[in-house]
Amino acid sequence: MTPRTTRRRAAFLLYAAVQFIVLSFVAMQLYAGGTWFHPRASGYHFFHNFLSDLGTTRTFSGQSNWPSCLLFSFALVTIGIALILFAGAWRGFAYGREQARRAGIAAQIFGVMSGLAFAGVGLTPFDRYMWPHNTLVICAFAMLLGYVICLSLLLIWNRTGATVIGANLAYLAVVVGYLILIFAGPRMNTPHGHQMQVTGQKIIVYASMVYVIYLTLATRRRLGPAHALGDVR
Repeated sequence: MTPRTTRRRAAFLLYAAVQFIVLSFVAMQLYAGGTWFHPRASGYHFFHNFLSDLGTTRTFSGQSNWPSCLLFSFALVTIGIALILFAGAWRGFAYGREQARRAGIAAQIFGVMSGLAFAGVGLTPFDRYMWPHNTLVICAFAMLLGYVICLSLLLIWNRTGATVIGANLAYLAVVVGYLILIFAGPRMNTPHGHQMQVTGQKIIVYASMVYVIYLTLATRRRLGPAHALGDVR
C-alpha cells in the first residue's frame, strides 16, 4: 500500500467515524420509542437503550422504526468498509524499522474480520436476527481486540512514538474492560444489569470512534503533507 493510498484510506476511516457519531445521534432523535423493560416509553433513553435498538425495524412496542434503522445501518456498514480498507495501513504507518512483520499481517487479518463483523451487525437488525446480530457484535469487538493487540506490538517493536503507543494501550484497556463486562458483568435480566451493559456499550463504541479519529489523524500526520505525496485534489 503506497503512502498516498494509506492517507486516503485513513481519511475515509476518519470520515466514517465522524459520520457514525453524527448519524447515531440523529437516529436517536428519530427512534420511535421503547426500551426492554418499558416497551411503551417515548423516545430514545441513552442509558436504557442499546445502540442496536436504533437498528431495529420495529421497536419493543411494535412501532415502525425504519428511519432510525436505515441511518444506523448505513453508519455501521460504512465503518466496517472503512476499517477493512484501513487494516493494511500498518505498512505505511508503523513499519518504519521493518520489525514484527507477522504482527502487522495478523493486525490486518483481525482488522478485516472486525470490519466484516461490524458491517454484518449493521445488516442484521436485532429484532429480526437476534442471535446472528449478537454473535456478530461479540465477534466484531473480539476481532478488534486482536487488531489492537497486534497493532500495539507493531508500534512498540518499531518504536513508533510514546504518544501513539500510549493511546493504543489505553484503548486496548478499554476493549478488554468491555469484554470482561460482557462475559463477567451483571446480567441483562435485571434493570440494573441492563443499564450497566447499555452504559458499557456506549463507552466502548464512542471510545472506539475517538480512537479511530486519533489513529487516522496520527497516520496522516506521520505520512506528511498531502502535497508531499503527490496527491491531486
